[in-house]
Parts: sequence; C-alpha cells; structure tokens
Amino acid sequence: MTFFQKLERKFGKYAVPNLMKYICVMYVVGFLIQVVNPLFYYYYLDLDPEAILHGHIWRIVTFLFYPPSTSLIWMLIAVFVYYSLGTTLERVWGVFQYNFFFFSGALMLVLASLLIYIFTGYPMQLYPIYMSFSIFLAYAITFPDATFLLYFLIPIKASWLAVFEVVLYVFQFITGGVATKVMIGLALLNVALFFFLTTRRPKHIFNINDYR
Repeated sequence: MTFFQKLERKFGKYAVPNLMKYICVMYVVGFLIQVVNPLFYYYYLDLDPEAILHGHIWRIVTFLFYPPSTSLIWMLIAVFVYYSLGTTLERVWGVFQYNFFFFSGALMLVLASLLIYIFTGYPMQLYPIYMSFSIFLAYAITFPDATFLLYFLIPIKASWLAVFEVVLYVFQFITGGVATKVMIGLALLNVALFFFLTTRRPKHIFNINDYR
C-alpha cells in the first residue's frame, strides 16, 4: 500500500463530494464582493500572514474567494469551465484524490506565506490565481486528447493548450516579481506532487468520452 493510499484510507471519509460546486460558489461570492467593495477582500479576506498570526485565522480559507476574473463575461465562462473540469477530475480520480489536489495547493500557499513572513518579516500576499489554472493543467495531463474550442471557434487539443499554459507560466515566472514566482512555482509543484504521489503518470491517458 502506497503512502497516498494510506492517507486515503485514513482520511477519505472527510473528503467533500462535489467540491467544485462549493469552490465555484466561493468564486461567485468573491466576484460580488469585488463589484460591491473591491477593498473588502484585501482588508479582511486575503492571505495576509501578519493578520493571520494576529488572530485573523479565517483568512486561511477566505483567501480562496479570489475570483478568476473581474469581468462578468469572463467570470461566467471561468466558473463554467472550472466546474466542468473539476467535476470530471473528481469522477475520474475519486473524491478524496481531487480534494487532496485542491487543498494541498491551498495549503502550500498558506504555508509559503507564513514561512516567508516568519523568516523575512515581509508580509507577502499570495493569491490562488495559478492554483485555479493548475486545475486545467491537471485535466490536460489526464485527458490530453480532449478538445477545446479556442475563442469558441478553433478546435485545439488539451495537451497543446497545456503546453501553451506552461510556456506562459515560465515567461511570467521569469519576468514576474517574487510573489509571482512563488505562486507559479507552487502551482506547478502541486501538480507534479499529486501525479507523483498517486502514480498517475502523464502516460496514463483516459478517454474523456467515457466520463460524459
């Protein structure tokens, strides 16, 4: 029995079924907060390590309310796409494994933010932007032959979109600031760690039509 199987056996009963439904609700609430009062998230909800260590424990969870977009059209598209990808991965991987993937990404951000503050004194705010994008990367590794319509017109395989995404990550990693480097590095590390622990190698290809 592998280490991950032992984890699933011990903690699997605590996994949240249909997790992406709740995550998308958080995205919508976060979007509404941005529309009504953009500063509210940054004052009371974001991943501020200094505030967390001074009692604002709820920020460990509420920083996930950060919406994928502040544009209504792109927000609706993002929620639809992420919900579709997330629920498909949950059906394929299982409830516990998808929970592990999502929450390990969130935990990495929390720990990184706290450790950076503890050792440097700098309250670096990290956001779950690339963690959300990593859901697509994990989907593309699982279903490389799945087809998406780029700009709703151009059919393109998930594997090629994933390559473009990784190239974009690398470019932003090189040109971005320290916080961007940390967020991108953790997002990619989370994907790599999950596939390593679950032995779901990229060669393990699924047929997306079997899950529709």
